[in-house]
Order: sequence, then C-alpha cells, then structure tokens
Amino acid sequence: MKTFFKLVSTIVFTSFFSFTALAQENQEQLKKWACDSIHIPINKNNTFKSKPIIVAVIDDAFNINHKTIKGFIYKNPLEKNNNSIDEDVNGFIDDVSGWDISDNDNDVSVSEEHKNDYYHGTYIASIIANIASLHYNETASQRIKIMPIKVLSDHTNSTYLKDGYKGIKYAIDNGADIICLAWCGGNPNSEEIKIIQEAHNKGILIIASAGNFNEEKVLFPAAIPNMFSVAGINSNFEKESHSNFGIEIAISAPGENVFGAHSEKENAYFFDSGTSPATALVSGCAAILLSKKHINNIQEVKEAILNSATLFSSNQVKYYGKMGAGIINLEKAIDYSQEKANKDAYFLPKRTRGNIIVNNNNSSKDWSINLDGGFHGIYLKPNLAYIKNQEKHSIYISIKDTLWNSYKLSELPNNFFVPSASIKLSFKNNSFKKKDVLNIEYHGKAIDSTKLYCQDAPINIYSESGSGIIEDGSNENNYSNSCSCRWILTAPEGKKIKFVFNKMDTQSNVDFVYLVNGQTAIPDRVFAKFSGDNIPPIVYSSSNEVLIWFVTDTKTTGNGWRFKYEIID
Repeated sequence: MKTFFKLVSTIVFTSFFSFTALAQENQEQLKKWACDSIHIPINKNNTFKSKPIIVAVIDDAFNINHKTIKGFIYKNPLEKNNNSIDEDVNGFIDDVSGWDISDNDNDVSVSEEHKNDYYHGTYIASIIANIASLHYNETASQRIKIMPIKVLSDHTNSTYLKDGYKGIKYAIDNGADIICLAWCGGNPNSEEIKIIQEAHNKGILIIASAGNFNEEKVLFPAAIPNMFSVAGINSNFEKESHSNFGIEIAISAPGENVFGAHSEKENAYFFDSGTSPATALVSGCAAILLSKKHINNIQEVKEAILNSATLFSSNQVKYYGKMGAGIINLEKAIDYSQEKANKDAYFLPKRTRGNIIVNNNNSSKDWSINLDGGFHGIYLKPNLAYIKNQEKHSIYISIKDTLWNSYKLSELPNNFFVPSASIKLSFKNNSFKKKDVLNIEYHGKAIDSTKLYCQDAPINIYSESGSGIIEDGSNENNYSNSCSCRWILTAPEGKKIKFVFNKMDTQSNVDFVYLVNGQTAIPDRVFAKFSGDNIPPIVYSSSNEVLIWFVTDTKTTGNGWRFKYEIID
C-alpha cells in the first residue's frame, strides 16, 4: 500500500497555549511576517468575478467551525444536508461541504480521539482564508471558498494520507478551481498520474509541496508534470532549513513560523514551519488572482506569479535555479496581470524561470537572459497560437554575441534547449500586428549541486608513471553541500601510489576525503581519512588502484583540497 504524509516538519509552538510566552509586540510581528513578506494588497476596485473561486484542500481533517475558516467553507448548492438523497447524482450522498474519502461519509471534522493529531487541514485552510480576508476584507468569503476533502480515516493511528489521489479526483469532479496539496510521499501509479493530467486538461491548478527533507529532490505528487511546486523560505529570505529544492520548483513562499489555526478549539492558533504553509500561501494568492475578472485561466495565473516574483537571493550556489522564479509577490502579480501592453517592464534578466512577451509594442527589442550560478543552459518553449503570418517573423538566438541559431517562427521548435546560461533573443525586421503576441516560456537547467564540481564522477584516471594533481574541483569557490564525488586513480599492475596533500580546507570531522584501496568504499580498505584545515601527512596505497571519495553534509563548506600523486614501485 502506498502512503502519503503531511508536511509539517517543525512545530515551533506545539500548541496555542505556548503563544502567550512571547512578548506581545513580538507576537504581533511574528503573526504577520509571512503575509507581509508576500505583499498582499487591499482590494481597491470591483474587478472580481461574480462566481467565487473554489480551493479544494485535501488533508487530514477540518474544524470547519473555527472562526478563521467558518465563513469560507464551500456549500454544495445542489445538496440538502442529511436527507440521505444524492440530489446532485455524483455518487456521494449529502456531500454538502466536501467529503470524507477515507470513511466514505460527509463528516470532514476532527474526531475527538484525534483532535491533537489531525490539525493540518484546519491550519492549511486558515492560511488560505487569511489571505483572502487581507485582500477582500469583509467580502472575502464571497470571493473565495474552501472545499474540505478529508483523506485520513478516523479509525487509524497513522497520519499517512493514503487516499490523497482519490481526494484529488473528488475535487476535479465537483467543481474545484484550485487544489492545494500540502503533503507528499510515495510513487504514483499510472492511474494516479492520469488523475493529475485530467485536472490539468480541465484547467484546474494543482499547487503542491516540494518536501521537508532538505534534499535536492522534489517529491511526489509535486514532481508530477503540470504541478505548480512550492519551496519554503525563512525570515531572512533564504531557503527554509527543512525545505526541499530542485529545478522543478515553480515558486517559493514563507515556510518558517507561519501563523495559522489549530483544530483543537474554535479560537486556537499556533505557528508552524515547512513547505506546507508555503504551499497554502501560494494557493491563497493563486485564488485571489483567479478571482479577478481580467484573468481567464490558470496559465495566466502561473504567468503572473512567476514573472512578478521577488528574486531569490542566496550566497549558497547550490540553490541557484532550484527555488523557482523567486518569492511570490501578490501585489506585483496583480499589477502584472492587469498590464496589457508593457509586461516586459517586469522582465528581469537574472530570473531563472519566466516568460518573454513579444508584441507590436516591443517587437524590435533584444531580450537577454543572464543567469547566475551553475546552469547547463536554458529551455525555451514558445507559444505561437496568437501569431498570424508566422513565416514573416524570425527569431535570432545568440550566445556571447555570436549567433547560435535563427528560425522563422513557422519553423520554430515547440520546445528546445540553448546550451548557455547567457543568451540573447532578437526579433528583427518584424511587423507584429496589434493582436500578435509571442509568449516564450523559459527556465534554466541548473546543475545538480551535489555534482557541481564533479559532474562526470566517478572520474577514472589512469597513470602509467610519473605524477599528477587531483583536487576537489571548486577552484576559488567553496565546494558544494551534500556532494558525493569519486575519482578512481589506477597505476600499472605491481605499482603503488604516493599521496602528498598541499591544500586541505573542509568542515572538520564532518566533510571527509577518503582514500580507499580498490574501486569500492569498503571500510576495511580505507587507508586514509582526512578532514579539517591541517595539511595531512604523506600516505601510500597498498594497491595499484585507489578510490578517492569526497563526502560533504548539508551545512558548512570550505575551500576544498588538493594533492599530488606519484606512481612508485
């Protein structure tokens, strides 16, 4: 049986009672920091749709009477409560306000026996409701509705959400516009992947958590194509310590000490951390955007979020291109979505994911993308649906001022890769008509930081005689976290190898250089193990083959190491 688990990794204050321990002024600042960081504006006009946006939250259980979310709970207009008739003929009797998938009933509430365990759904729903309230004030519950879908049985002691995909299917079939998945785990089967594709085909946006294991890996279901995956940041606007990261991430949002409702009581609150609250924040912002009259579909929502995000800044090279387009900024996203002609004003050359919009207002402009950090290159995905007479228009792609390729728009590939982190797109001698719009999605292909300086590891080096130099590869930079790099040095049969280090700067007693007789890291064959900032002693192998294995953790890095080897008899 596959299992799925909730993504609250760190409870900063384990119950709402602990909240009183903070000084009052600190309490208020901490309560607001996450929402302040994503810039939620007050609605100033009546540009919203008449029909409310429905956000399905698929989770453990819900205190739908909590004062923060009570007014936001979705009511099925085709069902009357508890008359035992399936009036909307959807196969679920009396599903007035969501459904309990796991127990197959209409009670999504937290059972008495689990009131301290099943708090996650209430927490996630409250964050979405709070964003709506901050933007729409007293009319918020008319604009945004939350469909609670319970996927954890009252009759289990586990918190694994084994019915998660069944919950997604219910949301798809019952009117959800956005689906919030603040959980991860397992490997979806073909039927479950089809469910995600069905949501995408029906224009439903699914927003999912990347994971809370501080790994360069986006977990399922966020890793499934067409998901809008979310990473978490801390109050210093750097990666939150538990958040996963990776090239699949679409956007980042606050994921540390985020204030929200607790299910224990109707006025209970607490703080929590992880990619769960980050996902809820993005879901709330997406709902606000989709509620606007001028936004027609989820593609426009995603475009507004990506191209208006605050650039993610970090001194750690391992996160470049792996935290999405940046940190979500709702105010700028709304402005972007309202801007008809000059979307290029939001374009930032260093943004690792976004869109280039070319129309008759900027058709002669050159667009340069210059990504910092380690990137293999840039993927381009053009949308030609709104271009007439495509054969009359050309695109020129340059790398370092040298033409790499050019295409007539009628011959432009649907998706292609340019092998450089700095490229220029030029549109020359074009006459775009007023309604012509070329929308090019792009994202950088970041290098796997665990192999940033040893991409081809294991690296095999054969030396007949003499000597040579082997080093960690980071040169003047610090080496990467979480790396596991291997070099295999081979001398002729009957020879041995002498090792003389002249550089050693690694995190002491944590990041190690191992020297192992043979090609396999068998403990009995390790003849040297070095760490720290002292130059190691000269050592000798007892065989003609040596594995050099460099292993680092997730924290501090150093400038690396270097040694000279010499083949000896």
